[in-house]
Amino acid sequence: MNLSISKLLAKSGLQSLIFLILAVFAGLGLCLLDTQVQVFSFGDSLFDARFFPRIVLVLIIVIALLCCIARTRKMDEPIGSLAGWARVFLVVGMISIALWFMPSVGFLLSSFVVASVTAFILGERDIKLYVGLPLLIAALVTFGAQYGLTIPLP
Repeated sequence: MNLSISKLLAKSGLQSLIFLILAVFAGLGLCLLDTQVQVFSFGDSLFDARFFPRIVLVLIIVIALLCCIARTRKMDEPIGSLAGWARVFLVVGMISIALWFMPSVGFLLSSFVVASVTAFILGERDIKLYVGLPLLIAALVTFGAQYGLTIPLP
């Protein structure tokens, strides 16, 4: 089990990266849990609103780290080309921007723009499929949620 850092990085790939990112974000969630979940305690400090999320986050961290350790013994798939990852970061950035502006522009417009831009980034060039279909689905979800299910959307 004498693996150097360079050998470990050479064998690492997409699955190892996903498990590592999952463990890091679950750890961040565990650190932020006390500030994000408000608890009204009645004297019992063990079983509160943070108990089950804490268990789930610890399990995610342990399983993800065990998977990372198990993946060091076999060759992983390569991470991929820079062009493919650029498209991933564009889609993630577009979703982040839409979530940022959703309270001011509304759910319908932001979900339509995200779906259209994502379809275009991923290679769809038929205007009916990268404009028409996202508009139809965004309208159905918006009006179905607001009027059919009476769910308030931004």
